[in-house]
Amino acid sequence: MVEKKSLAAIFTSFMLFSVLFSLLSVSAVAAQPQETLVKQYTETYPDGSYAVVSVYQNEPLTRSGPISGHKDYNYYDGGLAWTFTVNGTFTYTGSSAVCQAASCTYSIHNNVWYCVSSSANPSGNAAVASGTMCRGTDGRRVYPSVTLYCSPNGSLS
Repeated sequence: MVEKKSLAAIFTSFMLFSVLFSLLSVSAVAAQPQETLVKQYTETYPDGSYAVVSVYQNEPLTRSGPISGHKDYNYYDGGLAWTFTVNGTFTYTGSSAVCQAASCTYSIHNNVWYCVSSSANPSGNAAVASGTMCRGTDGRRVYPSVTLYCSPNGSLS
């Protein structure tokens, strides 16, 4: 009889632990911000190349506090060549916005291209990034300059 009570206690403990673990996992997943595409447009160039620019905003977990997002500059030269991205974190009050942090990244999609340089800085209500991309076959250079702005109400553009 003692063994049945021990097994029942172990089983009950295991079930309680499983339920608590599941609840904690669900609340951790629910706390992740949702990324939303807020703007997208195309820039065309005389040589036939073009860029698709997309702005993504992470929905804040609260109505006040920081907001973050990124702006992707997807460069096409006979196909997707590379992506240059500025990331920004902002605070906003309803009457002003300030960029707290800025960074940039890039991804090469066509290996004839490479990155010569890249940098990013916060500037007022903007995260500003610039770079130099080079096509190795002929030395052609493209100079992406990508700026992510935050409005006083927390909208990114």
